[in-house]
Amino acid sequence: MKNMFKTILAIFSSLVISTSAFAGELSVSGSAEASYIIGGTDDSRSKGLGISNEISLTASGEFGNGYTWAYKMNLDDGATRANDDTALVIGLGNMGNAGIFISDGGLSTEFGHGAGAYAVGSDVINTGSLVMGSLEIGNYNNVQYHTPAGLLPLGITAKVGYAPNLAAPKGSSVEEGNDIETTLNADGSTTAAGAGQDASHFQITATPIDGLTVGADYFRADGNTNTSQQPEGGNAYIKYATGPVVIGLGKALVAPAYTNNASAVKNQLYDTDSYGILFAVNEAMSVSYNKEKSQLTTTTGVKVGQSTATKTKVETDVDTYQVAYNVGGATLAIVKSEADNAGYKANKEVSATFISLKMAF
Repeated sequence: MKNMFKTILAIFSSLVISTSAFAGELSVSGSAEASYIIGGTDDSRSKGLGISNEISLTASGEFGNGYTWAYKMNLDDGATRANDDTALVIGLGNMGNAGIFISDGGLSTEFGHGAGAYAVGSDVINTGSLVMGSLEIGNYNNVQYHTPAGLLPLGITAKVGYAPNLAAPKGSSVEEGNDIETTLNADGSTTAAGAGQDASHFQITATPIDGLTVGADYFRADGNTNTSQQPEGGNAYIKYATGPVVIGLGKALVAPAYTNNASAVKNQLYDTDSYGILFAVNEAMSVSYNKEKSQLTTTTGVKVGQSTATKTKVETDVDTYQVAYNVGGATLAIVKSEADNAGYKANKEVSATFISLKMAF
């Protein structure tokens, strides 16, 4: 994987040395969304009204050798930073794409099974506090390679990503005027969480027949000698669309990092099964239903895997109902979500109603 990192950097270097880029085009796209949410443990515990925005600036152009380039930057309305999620991708013609992604380039497929009128299940409101898709290369600064479309049979495409350092915060980079001490101590050592760790992420998708899409991804982090379980996880999905109906099934596994502390309760594995169905009433209106069942396995003992370890399991169930109406560039959506054993806590029930008016531009 480290060789892939060096190869991609070599590609960028050769482009700078041997070619010149033509002036590119800049475009702006995004959305503005007004929303109202009611929910909590008694279905009216919290009420929220707000407006959010997503603005993406994109630029693209060509090199003299037939290669292309594309740059993307998102603008946020958060207080901590004005922009994030940047990416610079080089199109290598029939050899695919290679890129550098800063807090971007997500490869997780936890919601790949689709079937959501507005969005998919807990991707709208995570009333169950489900843990899935948390192991994601897009959370870190990473490099990626993507195979070209049409190269492999059955519509297969593959993507691979590598993050050389998990200690760097999302969106960080060494900019002009900043020294390397932004991510390293003065003596060159690191003490931040994730220091010394790197991660790899793989994704594969295919369209073997019309209407059928399948895919999977796998994430693995290595290098932290202070943990007895390295972060590891993956997702798989299948989605089939025929006429006005979309049906999807998904599987997500997350094994978080933990140490062998004899007295501490350790979250060992999150195992989630999801399915959903969508029906398009007409060209403007659609309805959907999603079901998610997520089981958390915890363990306490001297050494995980020994007979002295004690394991417990609790399952969170989430039902999500959606109605969405699209007209022009506007989408009006109503989402109802209900969770039993929310947050992997027995007998905790949480529900929420989400109303949204979203304008695309």
